[in-house]
Amino acid sequence: MNPDISLIVPCLNEEQNIPLLIEKIQEVIQYYNLSAEIIIVDDLSDDYTFKEALIAESKYSNVMAIHKGLPRGIGNAIKFGVKHAKGKMGIILMGDLVDPLHAIPDFYEKIVNEGYDLALLSRYIDSTDSETIPLLYKFYQWCYRFLCKFFLGMKMKDITYAYRAFNIEHFKKMKIESHGFEISPELTIKSFLHKSRIIEIRGRQGRRISGESKFVFSRAGWGYARVLLKGIFFKYFKKWPRIRKKHRLT
Repeated sequence: MNPDISLIVPCLNEEQNIPLLIEKIQEVIQYYNLSAEIIIVDDLSDDYTFKEALIAESKYSNVMAIHKGLPRGIGNAIKFGVKHAKGKMGIILMGDLVDPLHAIPDFYEKIVNEGYDLALLSRYIDSTDSETIPLLYKFYQWCYRFLCKFFLGMKMKDITYAYRAFNIEHFKKMKIESHGFEISPELTIKSFLHKSRIIEIRGRQGRRISGESKFVFSRAGWGYARVLLKGIFFKYFKKWPRIRKKHRLT
């Protein structure tokens, strides 16, 4: 019998965090009696991330460890995970232990029971929830929200945060193209422009304890801008343009 939830965990060099993350996820699953699988997608890590994922797979029957090929990219890893997902809904969960796991049953309620296509974890519904976000990133996110609201009419408060849930079939229908961190705004913008059912729930991210963040705005910024420009094009011409991009095998 297929699970209700597919928790997709894209990982790049997260060997220190995997064991504790899986343990904490299992606690949430058991406490709320959820039917869920955990898909750990190793994005060609340089450390023992995949080894730790295999250990978790041997320990828990609901864990799947998969190893994707080149090119690297969180967007590629998420799409690879979705291809292997068997659940009705997917949840994107980072391997750095910063995402609030207590939101998992809330996501389930919104997607499975209430029929939403996309549920976003918002760190801006309550101003105190954004205190853990670096000030410079807050500014970038504010600018992006403003542009999305001005050009597309979007009123969501947290468009770019990767921690979110979605109906698996809805995700596939959106034909996501992104290879990197821009996958989050692409899914949000496409869902909005297709008049999908979207909801935000309140949440507060934690702080990374081990390892280094893979997000660098100077690298991800163009991807975010490209997705917004495509969204504007779609709004007026009802077609999502394709921009070919060569990818480095890194």
